[in-house]
Amino acid sequence: MREKRRFIRFSIALKVAYIVQKELRIEKLGTTKNVSAQGMQLLTGDKLEPGDKVDLKIFVPEALNPAHMKGIVMWSKDPESTKGHSYSIGIDFGKVEEDNKNTFLKFLCDLMYAKIGDKKEE
Repeated sequence: MREKRRFIRFSIALKVAYIVQKELRIEKLGTTKNVSAQGMQLLTGDKLEPGDKVDLKIFVPEALNPAHMKGIVMWSKDPESTKGHSYSIGIDFGKVEEDNKNTFLKFLCDLMYAKIGDKKEE
């Protein structure tokens, strides 16, 4: 089966604060299961619906400030289907704020270089 994704996904747990735009402006927390330059899989205690727009703050290790982005929920799976205690949410990144773009993309590049380095050692 051919991979449909355009960007490499990295399995990594990062803290994410998010606000669903259609609700009251209450910030909630989740953790990434994986992340790429185009989107992420978010684990959260709250169900989000496909089409929901979210404001995201991704806490990148060693960065002074979180990366601010806007995203849209593409899919959502409930805890029963994921056999866990969290909803699993697929989010496609829309806009990455300019001052955060370099921080976030550098973090992804560092992950890619580390992955390439691991394969060279095999």
